[in-house]
Amino acid sequence: MALSRRQFSKELIGLAGAALAIGETPLHAKEMPSQTEGMPSVNFIVPRDYIPPANKTKNPHYSGALCRAALDFLEQNYKGKSVPVWYRKYETIDFEIRIQNIIYWIMKGVALHQKIYPVDPAWILAQIMQESFFCEFTVSKALAVGVCQFVNATASEYGMLSAGDRAVHASSKYKKSEFAGAIKEYHQLRRNRRRFLRKNRSSLKVKPEDLMQSIFEGNQSEALLVKAKKYVALKRQSAEFDQKIDNARDNYRSFLLENLKGRDIFNKNDLDFIVQFDERLTYKKPVLSMIKMIARALRARNGNIVTAAAGYNAGLSTTIAQGVFKPYGTLPNYNETATYISRVLVFYHELNRRMVSR
Repeated sequence: MALSRRQFSKELIGLAGAALAIGETPLHAKEMPSQTEGMPSVNFIVPRDYIPPANKTKNPHYSGALCRAALDFLEQNYKGKSVPVWYRKYETIDFEIRIQNIIYWIMKGVALHQKIYPVDPAWILAQIMQESFFCEFTVSKALAVGVCQFVNATASEYGMLSAGDRAVHASSKYKKSEFAGAIKEYHQLRRNRRRFLRKNRSSLKVKPEDLMQSIFEGNQSEALLVKAKKYVALKRQSAEFDQKIDNARDNYRSFLLENLKGRDIFNKNDLDFIVQFDERLTYKKPVLSMIKMIARALRARNGNIVTAAAGYNAGLSTTIAQGVFKPYGTLPNYNETATYISRVLVFYHELNRRMVSR
């Protein structure tokens, strides 16, 4: 859940000192300490005995330094430009209140889940930047929602409410409520399509150019014609599945976005609506859950933050390795995941170098 500006100011003062209170001089204009303690070098293996800077008595300025680093990075690279995910000019977005809220819950989550495995707060912020660029209302093509981009199934596993989960979501209280059940339809269609593809795997492996070549060469056997007709029919069924899946996905996205139109997470009335509609759109539960997932993945992959993060993107089972690499895992052979990890690494580096250079 997002904190209101007043609540956030009060709690953050207790966490990181009065220098971070909202409403004073902008954070990026403040004086910060020249060093940050407890911050590891950029290393892909997080040691089991790493102590994250989650305790204010160890480093009372860490949260402010991390927030300032993120704001500096954004301003330097996007000032006067359109920001990814938002598709709006940098100057039209209040990043400061968003990043402060997110860091607040990151620090809470790192401390809460440290016994599972220690997590670097800067890495989590870098990964959230890649996931959503801090846009709480973003909805991906895969129907992942919020700053941490949780899909419905994972959100449910971590105790988060998603749009369409409650019967009331299909009532007239909500816009486009006729599409509240589209998410269930979407997942059922995907399951049906997987079963269809498994059942007809061998028939769909046929190369259409080979069939055409045989027919052009005069092979008009009954068996070949039956094979060709079956292939065409199966491809048509597959295309129909794809179209139905796309329709269900688009209907659910429109249900989400229509109910978010014009809303502000920092407006109390809007926030009250949002927490009853879809908790993935808030900060507390998604950020705490993300850290728990990363901590579990780090434990499973012997501290390898690269494969832990890849597991968050593509599923931890895709990072399984064999032999000497088994404890650490491996990157899955997916272009999307490779791009994802390379960008998180860059964001992480940029955050760290800004913190240590001041």
